[in-house]
Amino acid sequence: MYNLKTKISIITLLFLVVLSYAQNPVLENMSDVSTLPDVEFYDILEDDTNYIWLAADKGLFRYNGKSYQRYSHPNQKANSLFQLKEDNDGKLWCNNIYGQLFYVEDDQLNLFYDASDLVKGQLAAYTVLDQYIRLFTTTGIYDIHKNTKKVTKVFDGWCISNANSLGSNYIFIINKEQQLEKHRVYKLEGDSTVKILDVDNVGRIQSPRLYAFKNEVFLTHKSNKGNIIYLIHKSDDTSVKLQTPHQLKNQIIYNLLNLDGKYWFLTTEGVFIYEFRNEGFIFKEQLFPTEAITDVEKDFNNNYWFATLDNGVFVSPNLNIRHVALAPTKSKITASCALDNNQFVLGTNDGKLLFYDQLQRFKTLQLPGQKIIGNLFYDAQNQQLIVSINASESYVVNLKNDKITDAINKFSVAKAISKLNDTLLFYGNYKEGIVYNNPYHSKEKSILRSSRVKASVVSHGKLLVSYIDGLFQYDLNGFSSTEIQFQGHSLIVNAMSNSSTAIWLATQHNGLMTFENQILSKASIQLPDDVLINAIQSDGDDLWISADTGLFRYNTVTKTLQSLNAQDGLNTAVNNFHVLKDVIVVSLPQALYLLPKDERLFKTFNTSKIEIEAVQINDRDTIVQSQYNLPYYLNKIGLRFNSNGFQSNKQVNYHYRVQQLDSSWQKVPLNTNAVNFNSLASGTYEVEIKAQNVSAEDAVFAMPLTFVIAKPFWETYWFYALVLVTIFGLVWLYFRWRLQQKEEQRISEIDKILIDKKITNLRLENLRSQMNPHFIFNALNSIQDYIVSNEKELASSYLVKFSRLIRKYLDYSQQNEITLEEELNALKLYLELEKVRFEDELEYHITVDNLLNTNQIKVPSLFIQPYVENALKHGLLHKSGYRNLTVEAKVVQQNKLQITVEDNGIGREQSEKLKRPNQHRPFATKANEERVHLYKNKLKRDITIEIDDLHDESHTASGTRVVIIMPI
Repeated sequence: MYNLKTKISIITLLFLVVLSYAQNPVLENMSDVSTLPDVEFYDILEDDTNYIWLAADKGLFRYNGKSYQRYSHPNQKANSLFQLKEDNDGKLWCNNIYGQLFYVEDDQLNLFYDASDLVKGQLAAYTVLDQYIRLFTTTGIYDIHKNTKKVTKVFDGWCISNANSLGSNYIFIINKEQQLEKHRVYKLEGDSTVKILDVDNVGRIQSPRLYAFKNEVFLTHKSNKGNIIYLIHKSDDTSVKLQTPHQLKNQIIYNLLNLDGKYWFLTTEGVFIYEFRNEGFIFKEQLFPTEAITDVEKDFNNNYWFATLDNGVFVSPNLNIRHVALAPTKSKITASCALDNNQFVLGTNDGKLLFYDQLQRFKTLQLPGQKIIGNLFYDAQNQQLIVSINASESYVVNLKNDKITDAINKFSVAKAISKLNDTLLFYGNYKEGIVYNNPYHSKEKSILRSSRVKASVVSHGKLLVSYIDGLFQYDLNGFSSTEIQFQGHSLIVNAMSNSSTAIWLATQHNGLMTFENQILSKASIQLPDDVLINAIQSDGDDLWISADTGLFRYNTVTKTLQSLNAQDGLNTAVNNFHVLKDVIVVSLPQALYLLPKDERLFKTFNTSKIEIEAVQINDRDTIVQSQYNLPYYLNKIGLRFNSNGFQSNKQVNYHYRVQQLDSSWQKVPLNTNAVNFNSLASGTYEVEIKAQNVSAEDAVFAMPLTFVIAKPFWETYWFYALVLVTIFGLVWLYFRWRLQQKEEQRISEIDKILIDKKITNLRLENLRSQMNPHFIFNALNSIQDYIVSNEKELASSYLVKFSRLIRKYLDYSQQNEITLEEELNALKLYLELEKVRFEDELEYHITVDNLLNTNQIKVPSLFIQPYVENALKHGLLHKSGYRNLTVEAKVVQQNKLQITVEDNGIGREQSEKLKRPNQHRPFATKANEERVHLYKNKLKRDITIEIDDLHDESHTASGTRVVIIMPI
């Protein structure tokens, strides 16, 4: 046992200085959670749509829960803007030191009036009335009409400050009377002006400010003796000089507000909060003493926004949750324990015991050496504090006299300690559970079970111990044990707490359970699905549950569950906490949270109205409206929306639904405020969007947006009708065409039959002409002459040729076309026979181009012979002397066959003269012309015949040339 004076250091005032701490409400610095655009702010205001407006040195900014938007005007003479006000129409106003008055409309900053000639370089106060802007300047008070901008002076005097309340203006005026400056407060109401207060002061007073509230108006100003405060009763316009609280005596007062029924003085040393009773200020507390606070705004979710002159903006989600930060030190809190009433003790990693009464540390004890304190247990009956070290050491502190006794390893590495009765104490560590008899004075012990202990609790004469491998119940008389199982399986319990009716168990796999009257059952508490319980403590009808996401309170009578999380300012995982008489203490390694147990702790959260910020159609922004009628190709829709509020991007869940696609609500990922629909089919879509704060009960709904996407033209009824008409038309045209084709085919077949018949007739006429009586007579006569002359061989040869020619004629007359070779062979036979007739006074030549394949080229049958016959009969027959006939076949342009029949006869003109009057054109020539006409028009075979008269140099007829051209 150590000597108290030599071994124990009780550090009082000196240690309090070393381990000094700062306590303030929980807060979030906006520069830590967003890109704050400035550090110097003058005013802050929440408008009726829950936007937060900030007037700063760098301009005017609007915060929507995730980002800032800056508002400026091209004619703005300075960036700095001041005195944010919202009128009855929801329009925001502000001004600058140059006298420029601005308002925000249609999402832009507009210049209302430039009053630089009136303000003379001083920041002038102003008030927004129904029809006017009232401007308070050093040259007087002016009304500026909102519509006409007409300026009317309503009061003459040096106006320093004003306050407006329910249509009445309270103004601080400096009047000069007989070279003396009189400081007065007037009440300006309608057209009447009433003097309320004369301020007695030697010399000009400094920084006069008026503040009007429901029942009171306060005037503050500086004097040589410090700040002076006057009270003006609004009911009777009487005034009284108040006693200035000593905390405010020498402060620079930036603003005075009434929040939560208390008066808040905003100063260079934070916020001083007072109650005002019986014409006196009663000090309550000081907040943020290191900050120069210029304005405070309480938003729709009861978050407090603080604007500062040099440290940006910070937000306190809950003024009632206090954060106590230890000064920079190597000490860390490693254990904690509740004492009596609102007292508790903290153990550190360097062997210190820190004793607190709520936020006030009243004692510090130092253990011998640098010990890591792992666990603390308070025996209230004996006022003994058991200190378990995370090694083979432990101590007992007698809190009656602060005596520290070395308990060696009796309570070392404790996992759970429970007092069973006046003499017995249960102690569990990492390897076994032990019961000590008279633990402070004896070493007598009993080992209950060799297994790592997790938690223990005593209730109704029973000890419940949670081991790493199961939950066991012991009878305190003989310590007989029974394992408590759930559905035949062992229970792993991480934390336990007993109430007046049941024992609460936080299990590893079965959630929260109750053990009541020896019956184990699952608790009906509906905790969020992702909650893992760290610790539980019962407090009367309330069960407190800690988790990584915060702290929960469940009322066992009303069956209601409330939560505290990062949105409330409890931005930490809660492991160790203790329920005291009036407060709850949450300990962290280097800080504490103190939470009041009353209803001030829990807020009712609301969700701001959701606004559709942008609509994109095919990735292009468009005007936001309730309905869109779009063509089929504008079917990519994007929506961006937002619900305003502090960190709404982290605290608001969005859902959307499109009934035409899915009747269920679809969740938008947290910190996302946009949805996209790609390639919507044609149809009508109504998009519904709702937002809900994660801690709010009800959701808010945005205005539904309707998108009517037209069908593509190929899906419209008129297109279907057109297609059907087209199909029917095509079918009709097809059948009509088929009928016409069949009719044309029938007519063609008939024409072909007729043509064939006519061609046959023509061929017969040809044949008849070629076998005319003259030719046959001459041929037979020649044969007779050969026989008479006894020229048997010539007669026989001639007869053979004649018979062969007749056979060919008869054979070829049955065919429409024959080969060129066959045609020329027949022609050659004919000429040989005719040569005899001319008594060998006829020369003929048949020449064929080597490029011609006469065996494959087809020509109309017996087509050339009539022209050869004409040449002989009409051209050469009447010519005396040398008679010559040439027939030439060759290839000419475009793969055509040219046959030329040329004679050196008397010509067509002389031949016509020799004709008898009643002699007609030869049948063969006429038949050939009809055949050519039929080939050309009916059979689409282009045959041309050209007959030329030949003349010599003296223009005397020298023959005839017939040129026949036909396609090969």
